[in-house]
Amino acid sequence: MSSDLWIGAITTLSGATLGGAISLLISRQQLKASQAQRTEDAEQDKHRRSIERRFSAYADFLDKARSFRNALRPYGYQPVPLLPPNDISALARSAHAASPLAFLVVESRRTRVALGELVRAMSDIQGVLDDDHSDPADKPWPDLNEQIKSALDKFEDAARQELEVRSTP
Repeated sequence: MSSDLWIGAITTLSGATLGGAISLLISRQQLKASQAQRTEDAEQDKHRRSIERRFSAYADFLDKARSFRNALRPYGYQPVPLLPPNDISALARSAHAASPLAFLVVESRRTRVALGELVRAMSDIQGVLDDDHSDPADKPWPDLNEQIKSALDKFEDAARQELEVRSTP
């Protein structure tokens, strides 16, 4: 065989080897980029699901806590409240029942503190509602209404900030 034939064969083999190596490197880079993209997508999905869980838990709790507050508002301002104390206590129990999930999913310290204050305010008011030994007219309804209003506002503000929800003017 001639040396030209050997040189041609070696050149062809070297080219094929080099082409295969380049193809392999590019393939590995694409695999790494694809894996990094999947990891990033998974993290974004995890974050989105976390926000959805917190939003749902906070919305459910706030809905029940606001129902309790709205039922409580007439106390101290009207001679005859719209709902009897037992019905308002039932609303408070419903809000209390929704609070553990909110505590479970909370991520910010500020929201956790505000949630605790709101639950304490509801407990204080429920204690006053359940007190059958004192006259309803002697109970501090305006103070209790202000206490729960303030606690609700703090929790809502903290939850909005944690969930990065902008309020509309």
